[in-house]
Order: sequence, then C-alpha cells, then structure tokens
Amino acid sequence: MEYLQKNYKTVVFHVLFWLAFIAYTGADNGRHHHDEWSFSLRAEDICNIVIAMLVVYINLYLLMPLYYGQQKYILYFVSIVSLLLAGGLISRFFSWQIWLPRERLADRNSDEPTEFWIFARIVSDAAEIFPVLAISVLIKLMLDANTREKKLREIEKEKFTAEMGLLKAQINPHFFFNTLNSLYSLALARSGQSAAVVLRLSDLMRYMLYEASANTVLLKDEITYLENYISIEEMRFADRLDLSFQYSGDIAGKSISPLLLLPFIENAFKHGIEDSSGWITIDLKVIDHRLYMKVENSFTAPAKAQKPGLGLPNAKKRLELAYPGKYELHISQNDDIYSVELMIQL
Repeated sequence: MEYLQKNYKTVVFHVLFWLAFIAYTGADNGRHHHDEWSFSLRAEDICNIVIAMLVVYINLYLLMPLYYGQQKYILYFVSIVSLLLAGGLISRFFSWQIWLPRERLADRNSDEPTEFWIFARIVSDAAEIFPVLAISVLIKLMLDANTREKKLREIEKEKFTAEMGLLKAQINPHFFFNTLNSLYSLALARSGQSAAVVLRLSDLMRYMLYEASANTVLLKDEITYLENYISIEEMRFADRLDLSFQYSGDIAGKSISPLLLLPFIENAFKHGIEDSSGWITIDLKVIDHRLYMKVENSFTAPAKAQKPGLGLPNAKKRLELAYPGKYELHISQNDDIYSVELMIQL
C-alpha cells in the first residue's frame, strides 16, 4: 500500500500501457473488414501478452540497470537478443504444446508442422514481442531523462539557494560593521541622535532577519529599508552631506531580490563622504516591469590604495544569480564623479 501511494503514477502508467496493448491485440484479431471494428481476445493471445510482460519487465528491472545503466552496451545488446529469443522459445513451446494440438483436433486436415525446433517460427514469435519491448525501452529512456532533468533543476535550485544565502550572510556583517561605525561616531560626539540610530538599526535588523530571508520581497519594503539606512547615514554626516534621494513609478505589487540595491548606495557613502564632505544623488524609478537605479557621488581618489571591499563584487554575483540575462550594470568614474547605473527586469 505504501508503495502504491508513493508510486501511483508509475503504477497507473503501467496499467494503461498494458491495457492499450491488450486493446490493440484484441482489435487486430477482431478486424475482418476495413469498415468494421470488433474485439476478440483468444487464450493464445493472453498467453503471448503474459510472455511479453515477462520479457519487458526482465529488461526494465534487470537488464537495463545491470548493463545499459552501466554503459555496457554490447552486453546489453547481446542480452536483449537472448531475451527476445527466450521469449520466442517460450511462445513456441506453448504453441507447440497446447495451441497446435487443439487446432489439429479441431481440423483433422491441418498441415501445420509438428516439429518444435522450427527456427523461423521461433524468430517470428520473438519478432512479435520486439515492438512492445522497443516501445517500453523508449518510454523508459524518456521518463529517465525527465527524472534526471528534474533532479538537475532541484540541484541547481539548491545551489542557487546556498550561494544566495552565503552572499546574504556576507552582506549582513559587512553592513552592520559600517552601521555600528556610524553609531560609534555619533556616540563619540555625544549626539542626541544616537537613540534614533539605534531605533532605525533595530528596524533594519528586523527586516534582515524576518523579511530578507525570502527569495524576493516587495519593492516598497526594500525601498523602506533603504530609507532607514539612508536616514542613519544622514544623521552621521548631516554637517557635510548634500543628499538627494527620490523614487517614482508604480512600485505596487512589484518584487525584487532582497538587499540587492544596498551595496551600491552603501558604496556611495563609503567612498563619497567618509573622509570629507561631498554629495550623493540616488534616483529610483519603475517603468513597466523594469527598475532603473542611478547612484552618483562625489569622489576623491584616496592617497593610498585601499583593499577592495565585499559590497560591489557581492552585489554583482547576486545579480548574476537572481537575474541572469535580465539586468544591466554600468559603473563609471569620470574625474571626481562616481556613477552606478542599474537596470533590472522585475
């Protein structure tokens, strides 16, 4: 019963397959004229159907796993030929032992040969089994190919989930490290805004823990998340930051991979005003099912080379995983302006 519950589709398929074969055999026997159709199933036909089933299942559950599945094709070919001949021999035996004597009793003038070892008859009986065997092999190969494709899709999905989770795990500590730096700076300055930063930070943590674990989030929630982050940075750099942040378009019902836009904005704060005053402009707009984001910031080349951060490389990998072939990213630096232009098909 448990097997039937787990493999009911396979059982139903096998039942339908043999019912179709039985219907074809009976219809072929019952057809007398081109414009008539009737069904006739003889005892001999039932015997041959059982022999065909025996041959088919020996091949499916013994020979194919043993030889074909192990890529031993020559052995598989030899075993298939041997199996067909064995089926032909069994069919010939029943015909010689049971059906021919019955025909001779019914028709005294029958000229059917009485010898058992008639090679042409054995081959003919084996050839009658071959079509159903060939069809079963073809169907088995198609089903196996479909199963392999499903498994590959599942593996790819698991790989995608694992890689995306790893990249998110890299983003979280990276983001919190920078945010805690902001909070530390405010605390050193004894700013009254420290409590507001803690409140914003708790909102960000709640979002990252309970919302961003999904594959996609609502775009409006992601924008709210960005607003909270930008508010924290505004409190930190209020005296030396010229900031413009705006979004437009129909964002209702749109979804996006979570935490995907933050690295580009975070990068603007890190390299635009961390060591001096500067400006940042962030423009988000949705047109149809496309999201356009442009981030520009003032840029001053550092006196000494800095170690590359995780943010942008991480964001590029996540874009490739979440939106393969569905995004465009252009990053440029002209004189003292650093620019990021991103388009995503939502």
